Amino acid sequence: MRASILILFLFMCSCDAQDDARRALDDARRLAKEGDYEGALARHVWFHDHALSVRPSYYGVRLSFALSDWIQLGSKFPKALDTLRGIRDAKSSKLLAGDANRELFHDVESINEHLSESKETVNLFKRIEAANPVFARTIFDLADSALLEAREYRLARQYLGDPKERLAAAKQKFDEGMKYSKTSKSGEASRRAFESIFADEVVRLVVVLDQTEDNAAAKSVQSEALKILDHEKIRNALEP
Repeated sequence: MRASILILFLFMCSCDAQDDARRALDDARRLAKEGDYEGALARHVWFHDHALSVRPSYYGVRLSFALSDWIQLGSKFPKALDTLRGIRDAKSSKLLAGDANRELFHDVESINEHLSESKETVNLFKRIEAANPVFARTIFDLADSALLEAREYRLARQYLGDPKERLAAAKQKFDEGMKYSKTSKSGEASRRAFESIFADEVVRLVVVLDQTEDNAAAKSVQSEALKILDHEKIRNALEP
């Protein structure tokens, strides 16, 4: 849920007014507390299916807080988890049938993360990569955490690209984030979120390089990144 942290801040700043999607999510939480688990599940499904047509800015919360609430409901109502897995499987089938849709893959990756089933993301990415490596390259940044968790370092390195270019892209996003945080209503929290996102991206980059025997490049990226942001995660990226 790396970038979704940032998107969530943008959501919180831009979606104060009630609308059908916001009401659906509020209804799901209320019904769950009241013990109407079927009703809560129905509202979660509606929010997942329709929130973006109401407001695109729900993108982040749809794949973060909403899924967290859904998982919490599932701890009391197993049907909720079965339904979520069914949605995940249907979306995965579309991707495997050739639907090269980045947002669709992001849905699957986020659901797997919340279900603690990231191995499913790895398996899906491998199958997509075998059939459509061009599309795989466009979704690697969504799959990289799952690939690293599974220690698929060589596969990750294949799609990592030029480390310097990747670091430069991360720096550009970080600089934009720092600029945004200076005018954001949640300035300090926003700044910390952007710092964490940048640090996590750098750590993944450094680990992949180090684990594929390119230690010199790993140290170089770490050194350059520390000039941008002196962060504990980056400092410790090459620790055992």
